Amino acid sequence: MRTLPPATVFSRADARSCGWSDAALSRAVRSGRVLRLRHDQFTAPENRDDRRVAATAAARVCRGSVVSHRSAALIHGLPLLEVPPKRPDLTITPRGTGDVAAALLHRATLRPADIIEIDGLPVTTVARTVIDLARSMSTAAALVTTDAALNRGLADADDLELILRACRNWPGIRRARRTLMAADGRAESPLESVSRLVLRWLALPTPDLQTTLCDRNGVFLGRADFYWDEFGVAGEADGRLKYEDRDVLTAEKLRQEALEDPGVAIVRWGWRDAQYRPRPLGDRIVQAFERGRRRDRSGFPRQWSVRAS
Repeated sequence: MRTLPPATVFSRADARSCGWSDAALSRAVRSGRVLRLRHDQFTAPENRDDRRVAATAAARVCRGSVVSHRSAALIHGLPLLEVPPKRPDLTITPRGTGDVAAALLHRATLRPADIIEIDGLPVTTVARTVIDLARSMSTAAALVTTDAALNRGLADADDLELILRACRNWPGIRRARRTLMAADGRAESPLESVSRLVLRWLALPTPDLQTTLCDRNGVFLGRADFYWDEFGVAGEADGRLKYEDRDVLTAEKLRQEALEDPGVAIVRWGWRDAQYRPRPLGDRIVQAFERGRRRDRSGFPRQWSVRAS
């Protein structure tokens, strides 16, 4: 049995070089051994849902194009708040040509410094990808990706500022700058990023992020996603599934009891609260503030309650 060409995405010419006739390739497509991506782009069937494969096929069809926006974010391993479309995002240079049906095309100038090659595929750098998304997506969606890039050390504020300056007159650049001003690399999950926007929209006091909490003897108790020291209230953005491992749930219960014992109130919320029930969430946090004002926190001295993370 003939082996497939070594490239993940290959053309008829690639197949011929490996001893495949056009008729044999057509039979392999009909039998399901080979998957046709485009009219002259093929791959193995196990790559059917691989976004990188789809981007590779589109980039081969669209001359002079670079994988960008949401497709680039996926290749870089960055989270997306919104489900990306099936067609990949490509940025095409002003002189480039492409099949509109193969991809979602964005026309823009790309500097050599904006492009990196990953497994032979031209992709926008993390910094350029972040700015492109911040120019074109909702603030919440862009913030999720930006926070993750900063948190993982894939880009820093200086990298992003350089891209902003290079694109200073482009559409959406003011929106991108606002997103960068709101970004914070301390966010450890998409829900934490979205929660910051929700808390701001609710006009609640700005919390400290990723605060390390200790007991009165300075013994580590835990780390809070959000913490309002004035009220002794910790906020936990829980993006996990409803059904969790029993040992994990037991450990979490013990952790909560350890924090609440010296006087910390914990308010938990999930995706549904942040997206669909923000006002009730705000009410719960305010109620915790009110209880915090009345609570005796003598067992949790302020100078020992917070330790820089």
